[in-house]
Amino acid sequence: MTPAAPDGAPSRPIQALSGASSPGDLDLRPNPIVPATEKLSPGPNTGGRPVSEVKPEEKAEPSQTHPVLPASLRSGGRQHQSALARPPSTPSRSGNRIAVLITVILMVVTVLLATRYMVAKPVELMSASRGFFQAEITGPGTLDAIDKAGVSSSLQGVITALYVDRNDVVAKGEIIAEVNAQDLKAQLNASIASQEAARKAVEAAYADSRRAEATLANARSTLVRQRELARTGTSSRSALESAETSVQQGEADVAKAYSSVHQAEAQEAAAVATVEMNRALLDKSVIRAPIDGVVIARNLNIGDIVSPGTAIVEIADPLSIVLTARFDESGIASISAGQTATIRFVSQQQTSISGKVRRISRQVDTETREFTADITPDGLPANWAIGQRGIAVIGIAGKSGVIAVPSAAIGRKDGSPGVWVVQNGRAAWRFCELGAIGGKFVEIVDGLNGGDVLITNPESAYSFMRVKEVARQL
Repeated sequence: MTPAAPDGAPSRPIQALSGASSPGDLDLRPNPIVPATEKLSPGPNTGGRPVSEVKPEEKAEPSQTHPVLPASLRSGGRQHQSALARPPSTPSRSGNRIAVLITVILMVVTVLLATRYMVAKPVELMSASRGFFQAEITGPGTLDAIDKAGVSSSLQGVITALYVDRNDVVAKGEIIAEVNAQDLKAQLNASIASQEAARKAVEAAYADSRRAEATLANARSTLVRQRELARTGTSSRSALESAETSVQQGEADVAKAYSSVHQAEAQEAAAVATVEMNRALLDKSVIRAPIDGVVIARNLNIGDIVSPGTAIVEIADPLSIVLTARFDESGIASISAGQTATIRFVSQQQTSISGKVRRISRQVDTETREFTADITPDGLPANWAIGQRGIAVIGIAGKSGVIAVPSAAIGRKDGSPGVWVVQNGRAAWRFCELGAIGGKFVEIVDGLNGGDVLITNPESAYSFMRVKEVARQL
């Protein structure tokens, strides 16, 4: 800042030099101030007149004035540069603006902090107490049937008739559909004709065998007579030999006839088997229900081409319907067959259906670490469907002297569970060890004592928050 001058005297700035060899060479003292009443000696720019008599327009420009140098620099030589006068500083208002801005910011921060920590927030509170606790294990599931079958054809062909539709009740053996089988019918008729021909061949073979047997019997009688005549000498040797040959030929003819009979019977048996095979194939063109049940799906229609393994309709037995629920493997020791359960379907959450555990899976999924249990419901909704989603709740043994809090009051901080309790009218976080789950409540094993007051809706709670109780929503 420029030093103040006496009244009526012009102020002169502090002289500064650039290019001084060292700070000790600079004379930073202010120039002597000449009083206004003192006549200054004439200068080179005043025309030989005192400065006070020089008119303003005749005064030299600031750039034409020579700065006053310290004595040590007036004969400075080449190592010193001419000193430059520092321009006078001008007053600024930026400092005032910054001060006002800081004041406003402090006021806003103060208001925010007062609102956050001094104004009480409405919350729902409850007092922790010990009592009887019924633990439950809950798991999602889907409706399924143990006795379920996809009805398909073992033949490939065009569906010519379809006698059932969805929701139809069918009995075992009832006709479901028919597949075009004109070629099978033709094959069956041909095989039946072949069977009849084989039967006639068997009859002819038997006739030939009887004729061969008669011829053999006649040859044997002739041989006996020839032998008697040869003994008495009334028959020749050649006649006897001829009779013996006839017997041998007759025996060969009988053996051949018997062989023909066996061959004819075998051909007849083959023809009978062919007929049975073609009749079985034809029967397969008529598709029947394999079990009693309800048609839950119809996948093909009349005119569609069905292939072996393609389900035309699907049938499920309502008496075998179960809810296949999934539970965490930690609860596998708490569930056994015969336990009572409660089922709620997603479509009818207000309606509960009782049931019993039918069987437990002996395999745990390696990825989800869950096992399944089939629960047989005591009844079914009016409109049910295989694959329908539901929730199964199985009650396990209860115990007394347990502190339980609503599951909505449980929060997590740094990955660990806990609750917000009220201390001296302010919220404070407390870590807790959780136990079993029972409906909407969770067992607190450690971290909470009887009589502690906790916040049951801690969504917006924070440390040191002032609280005031409001009516709890049940």
